[in-house]
Amino acid sequence: MAAEERLNETLRLLTSIDVSLKAIARALVKAAPAEVADDRELDSQYGDPPVKFNPRDWTGDSYKGRHFSECPPDFLDMLASAFDYFAKKSDDAGELTAAGKPKSLYSRKDAARARGWAKRHRERGFDAEAPQLATVGDDGFGGFDAGDEWNS
Repeated sequence: MAAEERLNETLRLLTSIDVSLKAIARALVKAAPAEVADDRELDSQYGDPPVKFNPRDWTGDSYKGRHFSECPPDFLDMLASAFDYFAKKSDDAGELTAAGKPKSLYSRKDAARARGWAKRHRERGFDAEAPQLATVGDDGFGGFDAGDEWNS
């Protein structure tokens, strides 16, 4: 019986270690700093997505349909939190894209972009009336059109 008791004690100890390690892992995930997209990411093709929803607790103006660059930092902070929540729920459910990638990756990218735009606005200032990026149709040459006189 002594061998069986030692085996049971070993199993109890391993179970305790497993529970402790899982608790530590959860605490580390919660304590890890949230990713913030850098300027390179924000200025990339996908760096300024449109807002598809207003966060549940947002009480200000609606920014649905606007781009992240057109939203105030406080709104973007709440939006990032919503995307973090979606990523966690997606991970818990084991959701995958059609390509087999974890769906949460895309929510985390959008959360990082929202935090990146909030950081950029705080550092550079944010004017809700001023466009933050080039507007649609801006060719990057000050609006020069092929029909315009070059030397006028």
